[in-house]
This record gives sequence, structure tokens and C-alpha cells, in this order.
Amino acid sequence: MQDPIERTRPEIAPTDAPAGQLPRAARSAWIRAEPRSTPVDPVPARPLTDCSLSSLVGELVEQIDAADPLQSGHAVRVAALATMLGSSLGMDAAELRNLRIGALLHDVGKILVPAEILQKAGPLTVAEASTVRRHTVYGGTILRRIPVLAFAASAARWHHERWDGLGYPDGMVGNGIPLHARIVCVADALDAMTSVRPYRAPVALDQAFEELEVQSGAQFDPMVVSAVGPLVQAMGFRDSWDSLANQINALPAAA
Repeated sequence: MQDPIERTRPEIAPTDAPAGQLPRAARSAWIRAEPRSTPVDPVPARPLTDCSLSSLVGELVEQIDAADPLQSGHAVRVAALATMLGSSLGMDAAELRNLRIGALLHDVGKILVPAEILQKAGPLTVAEASTVRRHTVYGGTILRRIPVLAFAASAARWHHERWDGLGYPDGMVGNGIPLHARIVCVADALDAMTSVRPYRAPVALDQAFEELEVQSGAQFDPMVVSAVGPLVQAMGFRDSWDSLANQINALPAAA
């Protein structure tokens, strides 16, 4: 299956090309500097003491939605579905909370991608697609620089890795990809396929699940895909998904 964010056919190796200017990020001191590299041991930022975790996550989600208004609400829907999947896989409350926050912030790196690329209605050029792919590197770096959110960096950096090792940015394989990132990968794809995008119409939920099954063991972790089936087939699943997304939207980082 073509990656949900991509509208070009070629597979492109990520580059370190600049992603352009970011007017929105300038108003937030803790993400002023655009990350250009991903050191193994980055110098931690000073702890944030002037806002709660919920406020911080909420501010970041608002900036993600502002970066790409046509996909507004995507973060909370992915977080809701990821939470449902994590619960199905037996995660406890603390791990579900971390998963939910990681899912909410999985696209935070897009605030450093030029709006004219994110919001482009037609196919992306090779260079534009490469720039969009850099959002995974940017997102992981941003979150590692915020001590209270460093745990969420893995979902941001690795949610476009593939089970077969053909993903990006690091070409990780199978269980070497952190579980939270594997769950967010599936939730992200399901929401992308079933949502309106400027470059294509949405598909029905059952068709989207069929595509997940086709790509199970290739793009997606088979264990996570197997957890989607009972959810999708349950009566009222779409209403439950939307309801949980609305609850998360009301209080992003609630326990």
C-alpha cells in the first residue's frame, strides 16, 4: 500500500535538505531551533515548569492541526484508535497513557514542513516528498529535547518504519521497531485511508481493514493488524472511535 502521506510513486532516501521557514513555531521557545541532526545523546532542555503536561500536549496538537488544517483532527483520531489497540493488546493504564500521548504527537515534526507542501492538492515532486518524510526526524528530535515528552519521541520518529524494513527514516525491521511506533503506524494508516484527503477520496472502513490485512507482515506488524479485526467488526466501532477521540480532544494528556 502506498504510504498514506505520500503522493509520489518513487521511493526516496531521506536527505538533510532544509525544510524551510516556520512562522508558527517561533512563538514557542522550546521548539524555536529547527532540528537538523539527530544526535544519539542530545543535550536535554531545561525542565518545563510553567505549564502542565496536558497544556503542553494540547499546544503541540494545535500547532500540528494549524500546520495542515485539511487534516485537522487526525492526531486525536489516531490517538483514540491507538489507545483502543493498546488496550486490546493488554497494556496497563500507564502504558496506554504514554501510547496515547505518543500517538497525539506522532506528526509534530510537520510543524517544520512548509505549509505549501503539506497542503498541496496534487502529487508531490520527489523533492517535496523527501521534505515531508523529514517530519519523522524533526518530530523525534523535538520531543527528545523536551524532557517530559522524551518518551514519545519513538512514535514520532519511527511511525513510518515498516515491518519488512523498507520504511523510513532508519530502515528498522520487525520487532526492532518500538511497539508504540508499530501501533501508531497501523492507526495512522487506517485513519488516513478512511479520511478525506485533498488528493483522494476516503475508502470504507472494511476496505481499509482489508488493505491492512494485505500489508500485514510487509508494511504492518501482524500482531497489531490482528488486533484491529475484532474492533472494526464490532457493532458501533466507528461511534466508539469518534467518541474516544472527542474525549481525548477535550483533555489531551489525561490519565
